[in-house]
Amino acid sequence: MDNAVTTLLPMKGEIGDLLGLRWGSEVEGVMDSFLLNPLREFLERPGKKLRGRMVEIGFQLATGSSENMTQEKNYPWVKKASDLLESLHSASLIIDDIQDNSEMRRGEPTVHRKHGMPLALNAGNWLYFWPLQNVDRWEVSAETKLNIYRVCHRGLLRAHFGQALDVGLNIFEVPQKKVKATCLASLELKSGALTAMALALGAVLGGASAELESVCDQFGHAFGIALQMFDDAGNTTIEGPKQFEDLLLKRPSWIVAMAAESLSAVEYVEFSDRVNCLPNSEPLKNWLAENPIIMGARQEAKKYLDGALNILDSDLLKDGIKGKQHLRELTEILVRAYV
Repeated sequence: MDNAVTTLLPMKGEIGDLLGLRWGSEVEGVMDSFLLNPLREFLERPGKKLRGRMVEIGFQLATGSSENMTQEKNYPWVKKASDLLESLHSASLIIDDIQDNSEMRRGEPTVHRKHGMPLALNAGNWLYFWPLQNVDRWEVSAETKLNIYRVCHRGLLRAHFGQALDVGLNIFEVPQKKVKATCLASLELKSGALTAMALALGAVLGGASAELESVCDQFGHAFGIALQMFDDAGNTTIEGPKQFEDLLLKRPSWIVAMAAESLSAVEYVEFSDRVNCLPNSEPLKNWLAENPIIMGARQEAKKYLDGALNILDSDLLKDGIKGKQHLRELTEILVRAYV
């Protein structure tokens, strides 16, 4: 098993203590079979680990340290916070795949396709709670623990507001003039909330003031939105089941936002008609080949990303030089990957 995965789930022997049952040993094997083993298999799949990296950057922004970062009091818990964030992100992917009825995730069948929806739903929900249970063991101050719980609770609450928009709306039933704002709200509440939570977790571990945490939160939301914009644009060009998935499901997305903003009413209806042909993708592919929507979506995403980076010029971040450098390096990787 990947050593990194062992830090994300209970160690052998912990299940009995967690269950707190007189005869807990009788069901420990069941928990392995129907909860932990499916999660281990999913967590072993390779992922970008981008949001976990954002936790360390948030810590750097708060402490203003570079070479001496490892000497900071709470540095040993940055890896734990990164694991916490990756666990929450993995939980959201499992649940999101159920709601989208997705077939594949990270190159393999989704958890609900492989193990059934009831088991996957329970496993995904359990993975929201387990990492927060562990925070009580961290050797940090009670105030820091409280701030970690606060940041995570707010992030998860906002993400579920965003998911309500995502799964509840048929975006093509929204008036064209309201589509872009609706899509941006969905992006901010979902992708933005998770990235903001990552940066804020690192910041509170680094002892950030409320003002500095607020700047990290603001940048995290803006950066997460830009990430999703590039991802939405990229998903129109990849081959496979993920191509056009959001359009097929009529979900809010950056592509629909750009179409609603840049097309006339007649052209927007034409675009909608091509989307309605999915899963037959040829009409939409042909239409996109003749209309610069994807190119425009990438260009506007780059502008949005540049605007997010301007937040880093805040006086409150003047000492976080190394963290800002790492964020700009991540940005360059992002642009190269999607443009």
